[in-house]
Amino acid sequence: MSEDKLKLLSCHFTWDLQKEDADLNFLEVKVRERLAVKCEYEGNLKQREFNFLAFIKHLQGFNDEALKTLQLAKKEHPEDDSNVIVTYGNLAWVHSLMSNVTEAETYIAKVNEILRAFPAPSPAELHREVQSEKAWSLLKFSRKTYIRAKESFLEALQKEPDDKEWNTGFAFSLFRLEGLKIGRYKRVGVEESPAVLQLKKALNLDPDNPMIHVYLGLKCYKNTENVNNAEAWQYMRQALTMAPDNLSVVLRVAKFMKKEQRYEKALEVLLEMLKNAPDSSRLHLEIANNYRWKAMQMNDLNNPELLGLCIHHLEKGASLNPGYIYPQLELALRYSEHKQIAKAEQKFTELFALPDLKPADRQAWHRMYGDFKHYRLGSEKSAVDHYKQGMMLGRVSTEWIACRNRLRKVLQRDIRDIYEIRTLLGSFRKENKDD
Repeated sequence: MSEDKLKLLSCHFTWDLQKEDADLNFLEVKVRERLAVKCEYEGNLKQREFNFLAFIKHLQGFNDEALKTLQLAKKEHPEDDSNVIVTYGNLAWVHSLMSNVTEAETYIAKVNEILRAFPAPSPAELHREVQSEKAWSLLKFSRKTYIRAKESFLEALQKEPDDKEWNTGFAFSLFRLEGLKIGRYKRVGVEESPAVLQLKKALNLDPDNPMIHVYLGLKCYKNTENVNNAEAWQYMRQALTMAPDNLSVVLRVAKFMKKEQRYEKALEVLLEMLKNAPDSSRLHLEIANNYRWKAMQMNDLNNPELLGLCIHHLEKGASLNPGYIYPQLELALRYSEHKQIAKAEQKFTELFALPDLKPADRQAWHRMYGDFKHYRLGSEKSAVDHYKQGMMLGRVSTEWIACRNRLRKVLQRDIRDIYEIRTLLGSFRKENKDD
């Protein structure tokens, strides 16, 4: 069949969502975990989750699974109205890609029937439901699509300036975009932040939206010692009160508590959420992190109880999301701290042998394996080799800085520079004089 007809459909397949721009495994995990939590979905939000998940499965090369997922989306809204335009468009594309020409043409015809029965305000405009699903999909998909999400929400806002959904979406887009510019010591001040102004406007229009409270809390948070973050805490507590069973809210609030070094409180919140989402890999990993930080707070990193709990939740998280490499590297280090050296070595070896290991994961592997060699096996030379290899991969992650800092520490002790660390560090300084 002609692809021209398919290109006229407004759906995930025509919104220029490129698989190389996103972490498809992580996106899938997040959607599946949200769907697994028993909660009420407003409007057609569950249908949209299935639409988004189906497109992810297509990008992963599993059109059979994409088709099954779209059938679930279809069941969520069986009526032929503007709420199913995106679902039917996706179905037409998947059927076409699977050479089901008759089915593809049927769904194209269904979309055209809906467009005639429920015309958009003008030929140049999308139906509200389509505009909404497109904008939120852009915001969820990748940091590379944040700007397009912002533009999509802004376009809608210009027609309906007091609409709560458009204001909220625009606020979230600004929040995400500001987040890309912020480092630990470089923050957009609350007073100068366009995101904060827009979030407050959104809050006035939609005071019961817990994520607005979360984002405002994060913007108010000051990552400075001896600073009272009372305002941030107020927003976070309100969000948790509103949505104690919302996985995204709970994870955000718990991470805030971790920043505030309230590990016991964070664990309380996370373990309560675990009752509703026992198969959330992200929950297990966050719980493991808090047990680790709690042990550090107690100056007892090798506390057998806390270390055992940390390992348990890391193992559970790894079993639920084996494609997420970083926490499995953490698990290998925790094994070594638990005096399970052979198990740690085996885990490191298995992870390094994985096909298509991303550069960021490979860099993390070198840093952590270097730590293992250095601090557990006492082999400084081997550790230095791995820190060097990590740096040689370039600035693909924050692990580059970790590798560099470890090399600098070795150099402070090694005045003769027997490992030729200065040469390597010097080569990077020439490449980046700002470093």
